[in-house]
Amino acid sequence: MDIELNPESADWTERLDEQKRSIIRDLHRLRPAWNFVAFFFAAIWVGAGWAVMTFPQWPVRVAGIIVIGAVVHAMAILMHEGVHGNLFRKEPLDRWVGFLLGAPALFSCMAYRVNHLLHHAYNRTEKDPDEFTNLSRKRGLLSVAFYTWFLLGMPAYLIHVPVNALLRGTRRQRAAVLLEYALLAVIYAGVFYGAVRLGWLRGVLLCWVYPLVVASVFGAVRGWAEHMMTRRGDPLTQSRTVTSNALVSFFMCNLNFHLEHHLFPAMPWYNLRKLHRLLEEDFRRAGSSIYRSYLRFVWDAVRTGVHGRAPATIGEKQSS
Repeated sequence: MDIELNPESADWTERLDEQKRSIIRDLHRLRPAWNFVAFFFAAIWVGAGWAVMTFPQWPVRVAGIIVIGAVVHAMAILMHEGVHGNLFRKEPLDRWVGFLLGAPALFSCMAYRVNHLLHHAYNRTEKDPDEFTNLSRKRGLLSVAFYTWFLLGMPAYLIHVPVNALLRGTRRQRAAVLLEYALLAVIYAGVFYGAVRLGWLRGVLLCWVYPLVVASVFGAVRGWAEHMMTRRGDPLTQSRTVTSNALVSFFMCNLNFHLEHHLFPAMPWYNLRKLHRLLEEDFRRAGSSIYRSYLRFVWDAVRTGVHGRAPATIGEKQSS
């Protein structure tokens, strides 16, 4: 297949040698068997939910809630794959499977699609709906928003996505967004009504509502790391990758390889680590921001602040 590019990376990609371009074309091929990971995540959710409800001891419940939160976050990232057509390459199927995957995290797939594709088209510019520095021109207010992002970021984003989609989407997209939120409202109302009638409300809280808070924190950290405090104007420096470890990468469906995703958004998630290895020397020459640890990034982010630039690059040694 042809390589699908973001406009920001088209010129840079043309300078790649043919051998790398051939490998990249191959890495765009879908392997639909990987979609079964969604059932694996669901099985983990069921198992952790059983543990939370069976063993009332607080260490078990805390661990179970964290695991379920990681699963809800992972399913939302798979929704993101559907937005890019990376699940099936069939728009209706990608959309409605994405809808099911995003529902536990309170996202409409279509609303997220409208917002997210604008983000890719206008990454780190004034037209980017996800560019944090567009929030305010007042440095103090921006700093306050930055340091409260862990608590308020994802709840605010859940409001931002549909509002922006309704403002900037086409008439057809707006209708689809309203339809999906109507369906979500019916689903959520049905879940809580059934839980109250059947006496399962505590289970819904422990196995979904409380884990949503954990998923929100995971999403906030990941969102912080993807673009904040990067150098604008170059496709190799305005997005960031955090290589982390295999477990984190699995539960993030490799979206921690975010620089690679922005260069080639139509590449399925399970090939992004391979792409990272292929382009590692290119990143090194460009001074790309590549972290090995989210803990190290958060530490640097807190010290640097929204108006600075997180210093670590692929060529620098980092501790985890």
